[in-house]
Amino acid sequence: MSSHTAPPLDENTRRYYLDAMGVQCWQLRETPEKLVEQDINNLTWPQLENDIQGCDHCQLHTSRNQSISGRGNKNADLLFILLAPTQSDDKSGQLCDGEANTLLSKMLSAIEISIDDVYITSLLKCSVPAVHTVSPNEIQSCNNYLQQQLQLIQPKLVVVLGETANQCLFQKTLSLDDFRAMNAGSPQQINSIPLFTSYSPEELLKSPENKRNAWSDLQQIKKILGSGEI
Repeated sequence: MSSHTAPPLDENTRRYYLDAMGVQCWQLRETPEKLVEQDINNLTWPQLENDIQGCDHCQLHTSRNQSISGRGNKNADLLFILLAPTQSDDKSGQLCDGEANTLLSKMLSAIEISIDDVYITSLLKCSVPAVHTVSPNEIQSCNNYLQQQLQLIQPKLVVVLGETANQCLFQKTLSLDDFRAMNAGSPQQINSIPLFTSYSPEELLKSPENKRNAWSDLQQIKKILGSGEI
């Protein structure tokens, strides 16, 4: 596999691809550091999940069937972050449902990890309509919930899945290849927790040719978790 890193996308190209996905993310006024350092309430899991269920802080609550906090082991060493629940997830009430769940389960099983032993959450707790621009307010509104989840779970490793999720979290105009290239350098961090980047299940279903790269990522994840260095 070539180690060549793709050049950063110019803004027009970036917007073209995001438009094609039906989602756009615009620059937040707050920096990533301010987002991470904001004060959060010390909620229990029941309190946090109740707050998420009743959240009406942004317009996404008007189009959802239900908000989804996440799923899995609340004491997990490994936490995955997606962009948002899909429309299918919104109907079923389970994040990363259907074919995405089947694919992720098989990939984790290949590195001897059960999907029930990880925790899966998302930047946005409500699904995004098919044609919608994700606003700074929407990302900011849900950020407090993510910070609280990180505090409650205290995972050893966080893996952000998907190009758009990484762009929205870090507010950097980079391709997924660029984000993945950072995996080999000094590890990125979120709330002092090592952070890794890979493909989302939805991306792999649309572009199966990337499964080889995703498998390489999973092997690195297994190595990191088993090294005892985090």
